Amino acid sequence: MLRMSGAAGRDILSGIFHFARSHPHWHTRLFQMPDEFTPENFLTEMSNGIDGIIASEPGPDETARQVCASSVPVSFIGDPGPILAKRRSHIAFTRNDDEFIGHLGARHLVSLGSHRSYGFVPTVSNQYWSVSRQKGFTEELAGRGLAANIFSSPGTVGSKEDLEALKAWLLALPKPAAVMTAWDTRATQVLNLCKDAHIKVPRQVAVLGVDNDDLLDESCDPPLSSILPDHEKLGFVAARTLERLMSARKGRPVEPFLARPLKIVERESAAASSPAAHLLARATDFIRKNATKGIRPNDVAEFLGVSRRLADLRFQQFSGESINEVITQCKLEMVKKLLATTNRPIKTVSEVCGYTDLAYLKTLFKRRFGCTMRDWRAQNRTL
Repeated sequence: MLRMSGAAGRDILSGIFHFARSHPHWHTRLFQMPDEFTPENFLTEMSNGIDGIIASEPGPDETARQVCASSVPVSFIGDPGPILAKRRSHIAFTRNDDEFIGHLGARHLVSLGSHRSYGFVPTVSNQYWSVSRQKGFTEELAGRGLAANIFSSPGTVGSKEDLEALKAWLLALPKPAAVMTAWDTRATQVLNLCKDAHIKVPRQVAVLGVDNDDLLDESCDPPLSSILPDHEKLGFVAARTLERLMSARKGRPVEPFLARPLKIVERESAAASSPAAHLLARATDFIRKNATKGIRPNDVAEFLGVSRRLADLRFQQFSGESINEVITQCKLEMVKKLLATTNRPIKTVSEVCGYTDLAYLKTLFKRRFGCTMRDWRAQNRTL
């Protein structure tokens, strides 16, 4: 049960199907909007012998109560709502690391250069992901000694009262300003209101969204910069978790999984221009190309022509991760790629990806991804 009206739902579904392709015993039925998953439909599926549910919204309250009272395994993506949240067994949770998204957005806007003010535009109905992104954004700025201006709407999103208040808020922000919104649709409203108010983007107000809905973002004027969450990974992990729940004899609790965003997709509305941001971009590109060749943080600093201390500082400031962590992530991504797309022995994969100690890689891989390299290959094979 997924909301399919936006890019996020489609990407989540893609991740689910990626998992299902390697599990031919799976047979699925898709409900494309939460309201479709009625109590009657749930009872019909139960009579048909349903084995498990993947859902990104709880659906009608009565359906949620029926699911909660049943023993059918549930892999939930996001906020299950107050009813399903009471369930204590046969349920697992997967969601975006929304606080980290807020931190990442604030770091990016700060990296663009000097701004007199920073703002955040949340949802009106206080969805958990908006609240968490706002929290991360505010905390990141506070840690830098900066204040966050939070927009508070007098009406529903997109209503006349809401848009008039948002326009007045944008006009009142000390310029130049940098604004993050909880999701892309809200960011497009900000861009339209800036145009109506003759506020120049990005010179007077830089704007950053979340979700990277390509069709929506590229059609904006100017094109919208956006944070790209790893929605495909959310879908894949939710499906993998459901498989484990369905196979388990006991409905023991499963640790929640938080998916970090992939990257910021820069477009004209909030593009990096500061020397520090360019430094980070150059370093990240160098790491992607050379991670498996045994490079170390000192090699990255040498490539940039800066001290190791400055390189480390810039990475912590703008990505929240160390140089070594980024190198490790790139190496592990190559490990996964080779496991999924080749028949090379695991020892060979280890060596090709820059790991001379196979035992260390096996331990690291299981700690990061929750399964052995052999199991991961079996589940993700694309040959």
